[in-house]
Amino acid sequence: MVAIQVVNIQGEKVREIEVDVTLIDSCVRKPLLKEALIAYNASQRQGSASTKTRSEVRGGTTKPWRQKGTGRARQGSIRSPQFVGGGRAHGPRPRDFGYSLPRKQRALAKQSAIRVRAQENTLIAVEGLEALNAPKTKTVTGLLSGLGLAGKGVLLVSEVHNSSLYLSARNVQKVDVAERRNLCAGAILRRPNLVFSAESLDALLQEAAK
Repeated sequence: MVAIQVVNIQGEKVREIEVDVTLIDSCVRKPLLKEALIAYNASQRQGSASTKTRSEVRGGTTKPWRQKGTGRARQGSIRSPQFVGGGRAHGPRPRDFGYSLPRKQRALAKQSAIRVRAQENTLIAVEGLEALNAPKTKTVTGLLSGLGLAGKGVLLVSEVHNSSLYLSARNVQKVDVAERRNLCAGAILRRPNLVFSAESLDALLQEAAK
């Protein structure tokens, strides 16, 4: 059993919830968490690195010197890779590095990542987080300061899409916002602190108890 703190929007402790972490996941699946984190990081890569081939660089196709009689190696074009300013041979091209784990593995990895945060006592629930009806960065920074998480990596989790919460947190460094239904193990492991809204935590525990 672990005790999860429930605080208000000012960061003041309201109550505690005793949770059996085995209901979230029966064990911590370290190999699966590693695979999930690698897949998440791979999907974040832009894959935009690109170099020009010999068909794309500037220059002509006339021979730089005649075929025989110069004592030098024969050459066909100054756009060849061996010339300065020539094309790149086997250089990087735009590509998609992302890949996805099977659906059941993604679900197990998410549950296991949540259990890890619960065991580390870095999982907190906040009452009133869903009630934000206007973007206000000061509200989020005040909450994080009250929790002693200012300047630390935090993932805020809401039960439903909350544009006010997203707009309030998007300018705060090392803070991400996600809906509970869109959570993935990589996003959880990327930030060392997990802050649920009270509604999203209740929904999570109800699903785990089924």
